[in-house]
Amino acid sequence: MKFSLNPNYIKASNLFFISASLGILNFFLSPEILSSKADIIISITAIIFISIIGLALRFEVSWIKYILLVLIIVGINTLPPLIKEELTLHPINGIITILQVVTQVYATILILVFSKRKRNY
Repeated sequence: MKFSLNPNYIKASNLFFISASLGILNFFLSPEILSSKADIIISITAIIFISIIGLALRFEVSWIKYILLVLIIVGINTLPPLIKEELTLHPINGIITILQVVTQVYATILILVFSKRKRNY
């Protein structure tokens, strides 16, 4: 496997790595996560999953964009109550969560809409 030469895949990969970094920051700033063993495992799994998506984008795995689209469509329904709760209880964590969502959605848009198709001439 070789790294992607498509600049949109590289940008999207970088955005997912930024999102994973924000997830790590959010992990250490959230008091509820650190108090429960199950929440710690879920959080670490989510951060690893986001990092794997970033690696898949870096290697220009073409089907990952469809998985991202499905995850965004499924997750968009649960997002407003989660953000509302986080903004009321822990505003910093809410802002970090919003930044994560924005970076992931923007990365998905980069891949779905603006990625250049390879042409065989």
